[in-house]
Amino acid sequence: MNLYLKLDQTLEEAANLIASVALPRHEREIRDGLNLGGGEYFKFFNADSEILLVCNDAEHMEVFVEEQAKFSFYCYARKGGHAILDSMLTSLQSAGVECEIGEEDV
Repeated sequence: MNLYLKLDQTLEEAANLIASVALPRHEREIRDGLNLGGGEYFKFFNADSEILLVCNDAEHMEVFVEEQAKFSFYCYARKGGHAILDSMLTSLQSAGVECEIGEEDV
């Protein structure tokens, strides 16, 4: 399950928004995405969960979800289950961010 985000922002700006609106109790770090299609991505984490924010574009083919190309980013949970994504969806939609949950797994 992925949380797709339609944002006209840079990766860092998207991470800042997610950190302040949806994941305020999570640490975050920027990572080199050699194993995730190249480029950079953000990892948000705490003791219970780990969520990755990646770019959804053709430049990152290993993580690109073409069917969701209208969304510039997406998040997925590597630890902690999908409930965190549902919570993020609610928080981000309340803040006016266009986003949706999709079934595509990375």
